[in-house]
Amino acid sequence: MSFAIIPQKLSIKAMRSSGYKDSAYAIAELIDNSIQAGEGLSRPVAVEVICIDKAGLDSPGGRRRLDRLAVYDNASGMDRDTLRRALQFGVGNHLEEDDQKGIGKFGMGLPNSSISQARRVDVYTWRDGKTWHSYLDVDEIQEGEMVDVPEPQAAVIPPDWLKVISTDVGESGTLVIWTQLDLMKWKQSTALLRNAEMMIGRIYRYFINTGKATIRLAAYEEGRSGHFVNVNEEFVRPNDPLMLMRGTSAPAPYNDTPAFEPFGEPQEIEVGYGGQTHIVTVTASICKVETRKKGGRSPIGALAKKNQGVSVVRADRELELNRSFENSYDPRERWWGIEVAFTPALDAVFGVSNNKQSATSFQRLDIEEDAAAQSLSLADYQHQLDLDNDPRLPMYEISRVVDKLLETIRAQVARMREGERTEKAAQSEDGSTAEDIATRALRRRQERLGETGASDKDESRPDEERTDVLTDEIEQEGLDPATAREIAVTYVKRKIKFLFRHADFPGFAVFDITSKAGVIIITINTKHPAHAHLFDLLREGEADTPESPALQGLKLLLTAWARMEDEASGDRKIELEDTRGEWGRIARDFLREADE
Repeated sequence: MSFAIIPQKLSIKAMRSSGYKDSAYAIAELIDNSIQAGEGLSRPVAVEVICIDKAGLDSPGGRRRLDRLAVYDNASGMDRDTLRRALQFGVGNHLEEDDQKGIGKFGMGLPNSSISQARRVDVYTWRDGKTWHSYLDVDEIQEGEMVDVPEPQAAVIPPDWLKVISTDVGESGTLVIWTQLDLMKWKQSTALLRNAEMMIGRIYRYFINTGKATIRLAAYEEGRSGHFVNVNEEFVRPNDPLMLMRGTSAPAPYNDTPAFEPFGEPQEIEVGYGGQTHIVTVTASICKVETRKKGGRSPIGALAKKNQGVSVVRADRELELNRSFENSYDPRERWWGIEVAFTPALDAVFGVSNNKQSATSFQRLDIEEDAAAQSLSLADYQHQLDLDNDPRLPMYEISRVVDKLLETIRAQVARMREGERTEKAAQSEDGSTAEDIATRALRRRQERLGETGASDKDESRPDEERTDVLTDEIEQEGLDPATAREIAVTYVKRKIKFLFRHADFPGFAVFDITSKAGVIIITINTKHPAHAHLFDLLREGEADTPESPALQGLKLLLTAWARMEDEASGDRKIELEDTRGEWGRIARDFLREADE
């Protein structure tokens, strides 16, 4: 009777549930090994992910299903002893801290990823004129037949796989083969590769972009007599969430002309850890004005949405897109990019997981909020962190830098399309905009009640004077002076009474009300969550289309309130302003609760 602390049958079952997000991330572990094995070579590493479909007897109508998968590379290969160690869990060539300079880490990648998808993995590797083979088999491990990694044997590369590798096999390299794919998420190779391409292109974008590696994705159908038909083939292009690279998988023309531009210079943060100082680099980008005009429903807008978040990059390899910094309710969050890059020496600080799918300690932190939660002053809380050598210390500083960047970027993104919409409202010829409708309603009200608003008297001032004042206001929407003056002339000529602006301003109010040159100006507070929950959500993708009924109705409600304040005076006016501010504070709290 065995009294093993962890029975082998149970341990292998637990290891198979290793927490990979999906099959594509498991494949990425093998690509990691290939790229790591190519470090120091004078040539690019060629990596190929090859899938073979086969008609299954258990498939409806003999439908072809993914039967086996291989990852090939022409990197340095392994000798006999290294191959055997590579198939052990937690044994690798880069486990010592001083040797952790590349993308490898825990020595878990090959066996862990393989058994998470397949019941058997075979590895062929060659160098110095010798080819070695070994394997792991889940069934043999569960039955107790396989306790040690089988001693590698001299072998030849299987001829079937040589048929589907696109280049001549070089003097060194490795071929990892998965069979009995019982845990693979996708059951057909085309579906697997289609879903993997975007993710692989993002994770390895720097290696592909600099020419250090090529990654081929290929799917074949196996016919009779060992014949293979190529049904899909792609060389992965970079997928850059910062949208600054050329030659990417972004939709044309942004594949060769970047859709974003750098936002300032990269910032370097010094992080002290383990008695040494390390550098964390924060890089930011922002969409170009012409990209923003395409709207969120455009192909580039859809891609930006998929790549939304802070890209966490370790040794040029992306770990994750972190979502803790974004406003989940705000559709404009897609229009910026931020990357936080660090070296493997900071793995403990960032909490790098053993499957390199995440940095578990990287998240948005606010030192003032956390100090208050502990009922400590900021100075006392900081002192406590210093005494404990708390690994959150550098994360607080990184969060501060990212938050400061985002505050500026978000304000700039918010202003990008406001001038465009102001221009659209002025150029409307059919009188269908909310500004036109509200103006007509106001004129009828004036016919009944007279000019009772504080703004009305300024309508009698000279047209030239009114135009000058309005031009200055409209320029603040980001329009050039000539366009701003043209809009101001139209406003004065057509006697439009309401102007909407969007800007950050202090306080809790959803919107502010002023009047200039006889025009009531309604400024929507872009810092208030209502801006994203209502205005941006309703306007997204509407640059070239009429106002939606919902947006028009919302604007008409605000013009009605604005006119009510314009007609009020004395204590009544103060009460309305106070009510607007208090309502905005409560609305902020309610909308924040919705985001929790």
